[in-house]
Amino acid sequence: MKNILIPTDLTDCTKNTISYAIALGVKSNTKLFFYHTETSQERSNKEYAIKFIKDIFNEQHLNFEKSQVEFIIENVAFSNAQIKSTIEKFNIDLVIMGASHEGLKTTFFGSHVSKLINDVSCPVLSIPHDYNNINIDRIGYATELFDLSERVREIVPFAKLFNASIEAFHVYPVFPQTIDVEKYDVKKSLSQLQNENSYSKINLHFIKTTFDNEPITGIREFIKSYKPDMLVMCHKPSGLFDKLIMDSGTTPAIVKTSPIPVLALNQKSVCKIM
Repeated sequence: MKNILIPTDLTDCTKNTISYAIALGVKSNTKLFFYHTETSQERSNKEYAIKFIKDIFNEQHLNFEKSQVEFIIENVAFSNAQIKSTIEKFNIDLVIMGASHEGLKTTFFGSHVSKLINDVSCPVLSIPHDYNNINIDRIGYATELFDLSERVREIVPFAKLFNASIEAFHVYPVFPQTIDVEKYDVKKSLSQLQNENSYSKINLHFIKTTFDNEPITGIREFIKSYKPDMLVMCHKPSGLFDKLIMDSGTTPAIVKTSPIPVLALNQKSVCKIM
């Protein structure tokens, strides 16, 4: 991961998202691109943007001058098309955006995040606007099991950066069920994952729901019970978690109501967090 894009309206409600992005960028030695579109005279000023971001660096006792930071300010209306163009132009590896729980319909809230997840090939990390924890100790990962080894391999470098545990979990019952949960050898699978990745901090959990095909219920139960600091979800061209990313009703339920950051990996192309 070399370049992170942070769309922001440079207002106080996006400060938590910016703080999270700064902490992640500095920790991973990644360049931060702060993207801002504004038609008002005040916030379209680059000096205003620099001061706003620099103040957040100072609040975290981080050196703004020694960090890799670039500002992209455009005097146009915000749109996901603009974000996609910026991703391509600057070879962005990760987009970090704020997600509102209040259902606001302004620039960086609501449907923009969930739509962007399905539109771009790079990972998108949504941060609840009221989320102020920048530590990453436990990473939850929703898995369908059949591609567990491949997907965990993508997450491990990110987890190692923070010495965080990967708490993989599978919600069942689902239909069709590609893996027989009753016969699944958890001990063997975990041993294989830990050996393949030279990383012992990998666990696997099973979340049983009352009825078939209730992934949202299972994910919420996992977050409540295991209290991860981040949730990782994969979007593939077909399969269970297509519903989580593409369905207009389910996506807001995950992105907009999750109390923790949600990292969506779009599997239509090769996605690597690190």
